[in-house]
Amino acid sequence: MGCISPTLAVRNMRQTIQFYRDSLGFKMGMAFPDADNPEYADLSKDGMVVMMIPAKNVGVGSRQKLGVGVNLYMQIDGGIDEYYGELRNRGVKIVVDIKDEPFGIRDFTIEDTNGYKLTFNQASRAAKVCMSCGMPMTTSEEFGGGNPDNLYCVYCSNPDGSLKSYSQVFEGMVNFMMTSQGMDRETAGSAARERMSRTPAWSGQP
Repeated sequence: MGCISPTLAVRNMRQTIQFYRDSLGFKMGMAFPDADNPEYADLSKDGMVVMMIPAKNVGVGSRQKLGVGVNLYMQIDGGIDEYYGELRNRGVKIVVDIKDEPFGIRDFTIEDTNGYKLTFNQASRAAKVCMSCGMPMTTSEEFGGGNPDNLYCVYCSNPDGSLKSYSQVFEGMVNFMMTSQGMDRETAGSAARERMSRTPAWSGQP
């Protein structure tokens, strides 16, 4: 599976590196040409990488506001409530407090020293996950047959709550990806097969 590593234009490289390392708990990666005078740096957390370059090097003026409209959505390992508490204790600016979202995610948002926002998230402990497609389920309407004990979501289930066939679930997922993400049929089919192969219900399927 591929990944995306954003590059942030920042005002003060050393200050920003220190914030991500000491306040957010990121691990230092490369600094070029060196850590004392970095013109490039990257830091990582739980397999996610953020790269940084001086704003002046890419033509961003000192009067231009950084971070407008940018929010990095980062799924972390470990306990999210413990991490939230650690950041609060370190004085990190919390702009959205930790909460359970209606779509089965628990998250909170911070703002870094340049104005960029980062939303740290995990699947909510209050949510169950469909064993067929991986969708978080929180309300009874989201469970197959309206039964909160069902292992499958309403989209992967027949009206009586039983699991649909592989082909039915596959077609439903393909259509969803084509509609919601603008994928073509071939791309959606590949993505659906890959996703389903990682779920307990279909892990043995070719």
